Amino acid sequence: MPNFIKMTMYRLLTLSIIISFFSCNSSNGQKCSIPKPLEKEINQTVTKTDLNEDDFYRVNNMLFDYEFKDSLSTLKNCNCYSNNIVNLFNSSDPEKRVIAYRLIGAAQDSAFNEKLIKKITSNESSLLKTWSSTALMANKCSIASDELFKLFSSYPDGLPVDILINMYIKYDTIAVKKTCWKYINSKSKNEQIMSIQCLANLGQDKTLQKQLIEFLETWDIKSKGWVISSMGIQKMNNLKPLLEKYAKTENLKSVVIRALESSPTITDNEYAKQLEGNKN
Repeated sequence: MPNFIKMTMYRLLTLSIIISFFSCNSSNGQKCSIPKPLEKEINQTVTKTDLNEDDFYRVNNMLFDYEFKDSLSTLKNCNCYSNNIVNLFNSSDPEKRVIAYRLIGAAQDSAFNEKLIKKITSNESSLLKTWSSTALMANKCSIASDELFKLFSSYPDGLPVDILINMYIKYDTIAVKKTCWKYINSKSKNEQIMSIQCLANLGQDKTLQKQLIEFLETWDIKSKGWVISSMGIQKMNNLKPLLEKYAKTENLKSVVIRALESSPTITDNEYAKQLEGNKN
């Protein structure tokens, strides 16, 4: 398949992650009422022997369309799902497994959570890990928080990490906060960066802000931009005395200006305008 087609499909994949994550699929004991074309597609997937990536994207796009219309709330109660999902999940064919992960997330079937956690720590491909991790977050599996954090902070090739981290922040805020504070002083800089960025997006936190001031002094110059960005997200005040010396560093100037603009302190805002004027 040509690369440009794969890229287009991958964009559709990332878009569908966002929409599907916020779908509400509570069956409440209702009888199966999913659209017939999807029922047929699921049944055919089990028996088909020559599945490829195109088959996954066809099913994925169909699920995306039905999720948008809120037509999958009873998927978990359907025979096409319950009779086939275990075989798909345990298949030696990775194309069948990724369809299983996608269906589990769409059905919000928590029965597979422990097995999905093992999948995200396995050597499966980035496509499969994208959908096993998405299923765990759709299922609001709090015990997966540490493993999801370690996966996303390792920035594996092929994973749409930025999108997955945005989902991660929202899927279980209590579990995410606990995980981030666990790794905020990690020996891995990537884990520290992800910790402060996630925490910064989870509401103003004086303890975090104190930690950010410390990191601003101790982190290497290449990593300070993440600290300054987190300060801006937190809308910290009185930033000029802290950031003034970094405004002269070319690759930090823009993030310094954004943080100053986000501050509730007038002198910070005025300094941001001054720096912006100096850029031009």
